[in-house]
Amino acid sequence: MEEDIGERLREAACVGDLTLVSKLQSQGVDLNSKNSLNGWTALHWACKRNHEKVVSYLLEKGADKSVANKDGHIPAQLTSNENIRQSLGAPPDAEVKITTLPITPNYLANPPFPYAAKNGEEQSYSDYLNQSVTQKSFASSSGDARYMPYPQGVDSVEVVLKARLANCDEKDFIEIELNRATLDYVSLLNLMCAELNVDKNLVAKIRKLPDTIVRKDKDVKRLRDFQELEIVLTNKAMSAASRTYSIAPAKNTETILY
Repeated sequence: MEEDIGERLREAACVGDLTLVSKLQSQGVDLNSKNSLNGWTALHWACKRNHEKVVSYLLEKGADKSVANKDGHIPAQLTSNENIRQSLGAPPDAEVKITTLPITPNYLANPPFPYAAKNGEEQSYSDYLNQSVTQKSFASSSGDARYMPYPQGVDSVEVVLKARLANCDEKDFIEIELNRATLDYVSLLNLMCAELNVDKNLVAKIRKLPDTIVRKDKDVKRLRDFQELEIVLTNKAMSAASRTYSIAPAKNTETILY
């Protein structure tokens, strides 16, 4: 039973459900309880998913920011959000650690779309789903909670982007979420590098498809949901984490990878 409630806490932290996190905390759940397989706590998940309010609440209620998971990573090493880094006392230029889980929890494999009221107060995901019968019917027919329409007066707290590595055999995009409170170039770069297993020192540029370079914070703030982005590597990039590349002759200053 204790493990079940701990898992509910980690799930709530992962999807940013502050209401449920608060409810479980009031029931006496151990905020530092770890997943038995990967050692992740609720604070690890809240940091990884860049949920500022959940991180602040967990810290206020006594969550231990020094607890390491089975990879030896503390929560501050998992976030690309500069505000969260600051609240945890991490340096702004600290490397975001790349994590590999032995299993993918359901709340990461099938995350609900982020939600928050426009007045800045978060609502529970269950409350969000109960906003209207029409919306629940849409979700049921579509089979994908991520694409449920928002209730009137509700906006997402994150922008959902599609990311991939340029000039690579793998053409598919992955979806990543960037908090709208941190729509800046550094946060975008850190997040894309963490999700794509790329050393940020090997990044030449970020390209907004089909042909626009993202250079400044203003460029990032103009991004919209499901914008397609690519990371283009420098000529020094011989490999990246879990991928293997063979380098073709460079064209101009950009390395072409196959």
